Amino acid sequence: MPVIEDPDNRYNVGQRLLTPESSGAAAGAVQAYRLAASETFRMPEPVQSPPPVMPADYARQTLPPTTLCVRVIIAAEGQVERVEPLLEHASCTAGRELEHASLLQASIAAATQWTFRPAAICHFSPGSTPIAQGDCTGAVRVEQVPVTLLYAFTFEVVKGEARVRSQTGVR
Repeated sequence: MPVIEDPDNRYNVGQRLLTPESSGAAAGAVQAYRLAASETFRMPEPVQSPPPVMPADYARQTLPPTTLCVRVIIAAEGQVERVEPLLEHASCTAGRELEHASLLQASIAAATQWTFRPAAICHFSPGSTPIAQGDCTGAVRVEQVPVTLLYAFTFEVVKGEARVRSQTGVR
């Protein structure tokens, strides 16, 4: 994961897309689209995804790697419709602890600002198939669809050092 230097030099934040856990038909469970043989799914692509900003009043000089998670609901047009805390995922238990509430809120605030190239179901003529998984080239119809993505943010404070880690490169 590339390192992103933060000008405040106070903290590290790493982000990653989570895989939904199998939860049956539980309320709020992420449901996958069912595709025909002549269809493919194009994942949404981040256009703008600023990392969380450590709260200005965050006083801790050290924090071991602490993972907080959010559920990002993206409208068919690619804008974030809403962001919710994700507490039930096995990787996300720190979000239940009151001491991390400000970090969870920072994660929600950051993800609320994100924008995406829309997710889509690409429909091809009967008998034809996509060039590659997620490639809509040659599709007879591209249907933008809403999606829900799960993101984990790992916060770490090391002796007041400031680095923000992200999968998108140095900012």
